[in-house]
Parts: sequence; structure tokens; C-alpha cells
Amino acid sequence: MVFSFNSCYAFSMQVMVNIPDELAAQVQARGFVLEAYVRGLMEEKLSRESVQDGQRREAVEAMFRFAEKHGATLGGLDLKSMVHEGHKY
Repeated sequence: MVFSFNSCYAFSMQVMVNIPDELAAQVQARGFVLEAYVRGLMEEKLSRESVQDGQRREAVEAMFRFAEKHGATLGGLDLKSMVHEGHKY
């Protein structure tokens, strides 16, 4: 099964998915069109990840604001340096 996605950005993506026959039969037995069902699952997952990314970014920014306001360091390391160090891994 191949899906094409278009977005408001200047790219599109094509995803190939192999669906086990048993799962496909279950989805169709419940009255869903397989392609629409899988597309819905993918869109839901992407939407959820987008919300989580926003929440994560917001939490990190709040941590930075707190550290700057209160001069918080951990043994001489500032929080921003620690976050950037973590990105290496």
C-alpha cells in the first residue's frame, strides 16, 4: 500500500506500508476502507507528536527562563549548555 502526503510546505512524501493480511481482514470486517484507516492512524500519530514537541519545547523554554531569573547552575554548568550537550546523543 502506498500513501502520498502533501502539506503546506514545499515537499510531499510517499510512504509504502506492508499490512499483514490478518490485520487488513479485521479492518475491512469492521467496515473501514483499509487505505483510509491506515492514513487516519498515520495522521493521528503525526498530530500527537507535533503536540508533544510543542509541549517539550515549552517546558525547556520555561526551564531556561527559570534558570536565567534565579541564576540556577548545576556545579558550574548552565542548563543551556547541558541541553546542547544532550543533543549530541
